[in-house]
Amino acid sequence: MDRQSEILKAAEHAFLKFGLEKITLDDIAQECGINKTALYYYFRSKEEILAKMILLKMNEFEEQLQNAVKKAETVREKLRTYMSLKISMMKENLPFFKLFENEGLPVKAKKFLEEHRKHLMETDFSLVKGIIEQGIQNKKVSYELNDSLVLMILGVTYGSFIGRFLEEANWDIDEMIDTSIEVIFNGIG
Repeated sequence: MDRQSEILKAAEHAFLKFGLEKITLDDIAQECGINKTALYYYFRSKEEILAKMILLKMNEFEEQLQNAVKKAETVREKLRTYMSLKISMMKENLPFFKLFENEGLPVKAKKFLEEHRKHLMETDFSLVKGIIEQGIQNKKVSYELNDSLVLMILGVTYGSFIGRFLEEANWDIDEMIDTSIEVIFNGIG
């Protein structure tokens, strides 16, 4: 891991500890074990650190999801892997997600987050659509692909996470995923 990545990992702890509004570059430098001048060598502001931290986290998520899905063999396994891993990754990063909910963000930061949330959704959409397209090509899925099916899978994935971990519902995530996949492949009738 290069020095900039190490700083970003340490900065995440500092952001969680102090919050987005209260954190200073001194706090980040102290968490990283360097002085503020050395921090300026890598980053110009706490906003730049936050932006690069978000991008690093998103890239890690995307790479981890794509690699795990590639290893799964069947369409069902690929969908289950995607859904389960995505929910697990969001759960592991729940304090990070809540950081953005609990504080009043400046307009610039909100715009940045919205742009990257949109990119993340587009990446998830493409990944799930690719799984289904591969299933159709391999004659393992006999359904005409449309965006509604992909959105349904994403809806179950994100909805399961929100209900179970943000709203603290007592849901069995594995059961929800399995039921969803059965409905996708067998229908509800």
